[in-house]
Amino acid sequence: MSDESLLITTPEHRAVRMVEIARSFSYKLNLGNYQSADFFMSQKMECREDEVEEASAKLYAFVKSQVLKSVAEAKKQLK
Repeated sequence: MSDESLLITTPEHRAVRMVEIARSFSYKLNLGNYQSADFFMSQKMECREDEVEEASAKLYAFVKSQVLKSVAEAKKQLK
């Protein structure tokens, strides 16, 4: 893939570089009696280079919320 394929043109006709980011979150739940359950999610996305910090933070919040939702379901089933 050439570097030119990573460029887009904005309405102002200014080239903007696209980057791929990946964020993940994992959680280990102690089930007792020497057992545990692992929860993990990883997600990738492309964004404009000038938006990478905001996009990365939003992506991390998303994967973390999805993992914690699964953890909450597992805890509910254990009761």
